[in-house]
Amino acid sequence: MASFKFDKYYNVAKHLQDHSTDEEYQRSSISRYYYSVFHPAKQYYEDSFRRTLPSDHAHTILIDALENSPFEKEKELGEKLKILKRNRVHADYRKSELRDNQLKTSKKKAEEIFILLDELIKHPVRLMKN
Repeated sequence: MASFKFDKYYNVAKHLQDHSTDEEYQRSSISRYYYSVFHPAKQYYEDSFRRTLPSDHAHTILIDALENSPFEKEKELGEKLKILKRNRVHADYRKSELRDNQLKTSKKKAEEIFILLDELIKHPVRLMKN
């Protein structure tokens, strides 16, 4: 069986977003947008930083490492991932209403992160692990 491609969660997120304006669909969509880019960003980190992310606090460690990078594109990646994670945490754990722009912002940030990851892989700023 082929390994699962987490970036396909983007299609699931878009489907949920387009399927219904009900809050549970919108919240689930935000969560899927986040995970569609978290796993590819994690793979980028492990290949380029040459470290394996631990299970505990993986999201925070990844975002902090990227935000504190000396390379602008990695910093930008960390900042966008942080915004998307904040939206995902709100969607998954907060009872308060979603703000009007959270879903649109989440979709946009996921798209921007895919572009950044593609640029970083095609034009590495670090030596990449094979």
